[in-house]
Amino acid sequence: MSAPLVVNTRDGVCWTRRTVTRGGVALYAPESVQTCPNFVMATLAELAEHGIAGSADVLPVPVGTATLVPESPARTMLDHAREALNARMAKDDLRLVLENVITHAIALKDRVTELEVAAVEGRAALAALCHDLDDPGSMALGALYLLQQATPGTPMEPGETVPKVYRASHESIVMGLYTTAAAAREHCEADMRRDLPSVSLDWIEDEDEEDGVAELVAAIGEEERSTGFVVTALEVASKYDEEADE
Repeated sequence: MSAPLVVNTRDGVCWTRRTVTRGGVALYAPESVQTCPNFVMATLAELAEHGIAGSADVLPVPVGTATLVPESPARTMLDHAREALNARMAKDDLRLVLENVITHAIALKDRVTELEVAAVEGRAALAALCHDLDDPGSMALGALYLLQQATPGTPMEPGETVPKVYRASHESIVMGLYTTAAAAREHCEADMRRDLPSVSLDWIEDEDEEDGVAELVAAIGEEERSTGFVVTALEVASKYDEEADE
């Protein structure tokens, strides 16, 4: 099929075929432009990207003044109506999606607020329970620590302390870290009884010191001797303190 002599694009420009390349590709220039270099002319495929409203195999008369009438005015109006409808539907769909996103975001925000309130209330209740018990257990203390991390801006409740871990060590060699002092002491006593299973053991704490150190001693005769086992309470930091190492 040969290339038409005249092509009308949807933007209202009338293009006329000026020449054909050696490869058989027709080149077009606007009808109002009398002289146009080949390298700036458009191919039929490029005109199709702008939308072709009609074409003809005869030149308009007179040249330079007339424009090609589309294939069918009724069909052109229908195409414009269809394009307008599609554009309106696209806008409505986009508006609906945006409204759904906003609604979902508001629901998520409300849910986050509910969870924050529940976390604060649960933290307060668990802190009071841990305060009342001599040994609340590692699971309760671990849960309290997680709640404290989830509610960083919440003031400390009465009886609530900064989370701690307890380091069991022997002669400066770290044996393990525990969430309760009882677990750390049990580790030290078990290691001590491997060598002396029947020895009487006791823990000595200096209440005047703030380092939270408890030392395991063994009763040998009427004398208590140090075993080298120590349990040290360490506070767990929730953020880096640059001055803490100085």
